[in-house]
Amino acid sequence: MSDAESELVFETVLDAPPEKIWRALTIPEYRDRWLRKPDDVSLCLEAVSVNSLLTYRWKERDEESLVTIELTPHENGGTGFRLTHAPLVIPAAANSNDVAPTMLRAA
Repeated sequence: MSDAESELVFETVLDAPPEKIWRALTIPEYRDRWLRKPDDVSLCLEAVSVNSLLTYRWKERDEESLVTIELTPHENGGTGFRLTHAPLVIPAAANSNDVAPTMLRAA
């Protein structure tokens, strides 16, 4: 059994300008309303580009990954929002068929 690494990507268009979304992401009392992290997760800011990019190092137990949020102005006056969480370790199922079959011998 082996684990696979992958990424989770979420994209949408929000009905607010990038500056307003940026405030929601960076002011703690706003951020905590909708981007609440689990208690056993620690975050460390890795990269910032005001009104367009945030990257956090996400540490949960012994696993580390990066969460990147990208904001782009949208033609309708809103904001393109893209969240990427990578790499995620996806455990393989115990009954997966990606392992060599076990051979049984009669004694």
